[in-house]
Amino acid sequence: METEILSDEELADITDYKARAYQLCWLVDRHWVFIESRGKRPLASRMYARMKLGMLSPTIMDPNPPPAAPAWTPDFSRVN
Repeated sequence: METEILSDEELADITDYKARAYQLCWLVDRHWVFIESRGKRPLASRMYARMKLGMLSPTIMDPNPPPAAPAWTPDFSRVN
């Protein structure tokens, strides 16, 4: 099962850098949203990376969302 945070290898594949300082510069230059761990490791979300790289999630791709349920239904059983 994949974690929600990109691994070191995946981040190196995306940025083409293994050094964390260069990865940070790459992410900042391209306006990626990420946080830094205590060890100065950039933590980027897998879903955000998919969005930035042009991949759509299955929930976004579904052209037929389920119909919305009505908020209320009048009760005509007591009307004469």
